[in-house]
Amino acid sequence: MNVYSYISKNIFVKLKPSKIQGVGVFSIRDIPKDTYLFETWNDDSGYYPISEKQLQTLPKELYLHIKDIFLYSPEFPKDTNTYIQLTKGCHWIYTTPYYFVNSDINNYNIDKDTFKTTRDIKQGEEILSNYGRYERLSKADLI
Repeated sequence: MNVYSYISKNIFVKLKPSKIQGVGVFSIRDIPKDTYLFETWNDDSGYYPISEKQLQTLPKELYLHIKDIFLYSPEFPKDTNTYIQLTKGCHWIYTTPYYFVNSDINNYNIDKDTFKTTRDIKQGEEILSNYGRYERLSKADLI
C-alpha cells in the first residue's frame, strides 16, 4: 500500500489531553461504525514523501495533524514534499495507540477486543473503550 492510500484510508485519530484521564485518543474526522481504528503500516520503515497537492485532498484536521508533526525536505524550497516517517508494524506515528484510550463502560465507542468502532463517531470525539479497570467487580466489592 502506498503512503497516501494508507493515510487517507486508515488514519482517524490523534492523541491530545483528555478531560477524563491524562492523554486520550480523539477522532480527527468522522468515523463510521465497524471501522478498525489502528491499522498498522506493514511496508518497510522509512521516510516517505507526500506532495502538498495530495495532502490538501485529506480532511482538514488530518492535514493539520500531519503539518504539526512532519516537516518539509531539507532541500526545501526545491523539494516541497512533506516527508512522513512510518515504522513497520506500528499504527501511524504510534506504537500502541490503544494504550491511550480511556474507558467508559456505559458510553464506549470502540470495542476492546476488536478495536472496531461500535457506533458512528463524530470528529473531535474522544475514543472510549469498554475495558474498565474494575469491570469484573461489583460496586459493593469496591466500597
